[in-house]
Order: sequence, then structure tokens, then C-alpha cells
Amino acid sequence: MPRSLYVYIWQTSRREQIVLCVLTVAVAFLTAVPLELQRRIVDHALPERQLSLLFLLGGAYLAILLIQGGLKYGLNLCRGWLVEKITRKLRLTIYRKTRPQEPGDSVQHGREPAEAGAIVSMVASEAEDLAGFVGDSFSFPLMQGGTAAFVIGYLLWVQPTIAFFAILLYLPQLVVVPLGQGAINRWAATNVRAVRRIGEVIVGPHDPATAGEEKTHFRALVDESFHARIMVYRIKFFLTAFGNLLDAVGPLIVLVVGGWFVIQGSMPVGTLVVFISGIQKIADPWDQLAGFYRTMSNARVKYKLIADTLPEARPSTPCQS
Repeated sequence: MPRSLYVYIWQTSRREQIVLCVLTVAVAFLTAVPLELQRRIVDHALPERQLSLLFLLGGAYLAILLIQGGLKYGLNLCRGWLVEKITRKLRLTIYRKTRPQEPGDSVQHGREPAEAGAIVSMVASEAEDLAGFVGDSFSFPLMQGGTAAFVIGYLLWVQPTIAFFAILLYLPQLVVVPLGQGAINRWAATNVRAVRRIGEVIVGPHDPATAGEEKTHFRALVDESFHARIMVYRIKFFLTAFGNLLDAVGPLIVLVVGGWFVIQGSMPVGTLVVFISGIQKIADPWDQLAGFYRTMSNARVKYKLIADTLPEARPSTPCQS
């Protein structure tokens, strides 16, 4: 397995990733189109009492929603298929690299075989978690980042001043999220190692003479995992609460700044309505990107643990090559 997670992803799923990215760009682009249709309905169809224009714009709105929904359905199906493909591939790789492949093999490539508890953990849960990230590795940040970029670009075109205030609102997360995620990564790695050692105790030999020591050791490992997970929860939920606060403040800023423009007569009400809807379309992708950053960091930790546990590839000999 390559040392880099994204190198592994590209080697094992480049074709699927390209398909997912193409579908993602199409879905992200269509996200900004309803905003313009909303603005035209409020600023033109309703004030001018044009019923035909209202039905036309409403029909176009519905068509966009149906097309986008169909593309999302196909995107999710492709992503799910890829996740299961990588899960299967990872499990087969772990099996092949941790089990003797030839009669008499007990040590592979100069290293002791991975402990049974670690193998069970890798095959059961770690492979699924890592494969889940592979399905999102390219398309998910492209979807959320593309959606936010298209919406922000549209809002900048409609009213740059309000859009500028909206962008400033989310900048603090660029500092807070990486700092918090660094701490989460350390605690997550501690938890994975503790769970692996718990598995080793359970599947390992049991000696009644040392049952007391084994019980104490097992309890210490369980407590270590418990403490690590609690620390992850504390940091994770703080980051979530911080993001939710920014999401709640966003519409308030739009209402105050946009309302001032409306009162001054320099901006129609329809534009204010579009900004309120647009800021919500930015908030969710931004939160998803922050969550993806945390998931990516966790996946890198798990991938490194798996890659470090598996034996290195056997150098090929002339006979083997």
C-alpha cells in the first residue's frame, strides 16, 4: 500500500473518481440557478402581475429541481458502489498480507504477522470507515466547495457588499477547525490503538493464573479508549457548535445590511430574499467542508495505521518476476 492515502485512492479508483467529479460539477452548478429564478419571480413576475411569466419561471424551477435530483441519485449510487468495491479490496488486501500464503510460512517478509486483534479491527470496522472516505475523497469536497463557489459568485454579481460580509463571517473557521482537528487526530489514533489491543486481549490465550492481571490490563485499555473518545466528542461538538453559531448569525447580517439597502432604496426586496436563501445555501456546504476536513484527517490516521501494520511487499526475485 502506498504511504499516501490519496495516492492509494487514485491508484484504485481513478476512473470512478472522474465520473463522480463530472456528476458533481453538474449538480453544484445547478444549485445557483434556482436563486436567479427566485429573484426573477419576486422582482418581475409578481410586481408586474404576469401570470404567464410566473408559471414559466415556476416550471423552469421545477425542471431544475428534477434534473438536479436525478443527478444526485446517480451520484449517490456511483459513490455507494465505489465504497463497497474499496471495502472488498481492502479486506482482501489485509487478508493476503497478514495470512501465510505458502506452506510453512509463519513470518512474512521479515516481520511478525499482525496480531489477531488488530487484524479483526482492520477487517471489520477500519476497512469500512476508510472505504467510506474513498467514496467521498474527490466528489464530496468538489460538491460542497463547488456549490459554495457558484452561490458566492452569483451573490457577488448581484450585490457585492452583502456578499463580502457573508464571506467574512466564515473566515474564523479557517483557523479554528484545523487547530481542533489536530487534537482530534491525536485522540483518534490513541483510540484505534487501544481498540486493537483490546481485540488482542480477547482473542489471545487466556491463563487462569494471570486472570487478575489480564482483567486489570483489559480495564485500563477500555478506560483509555473511553477517555480518548470523550475527548474527541468534546472537541468535535465544540467545532459543531461554533459552526452553528456562525450559521445563525449569517441570516441576521443579511437582514440588517440588506434591509438597510432596501430602506435606502438602493436594492429591491427580491434581492434581499435571494440573499437570505443564498446564505443558507452557503452555510450548509461550508459546514460540510469543515466536517469533511475532520473526516479526511481521521481517514489519514486510520490509513497510516493500516499501512504501518501490514507487511511490506516482498521484493520480486527473477523467478517471481
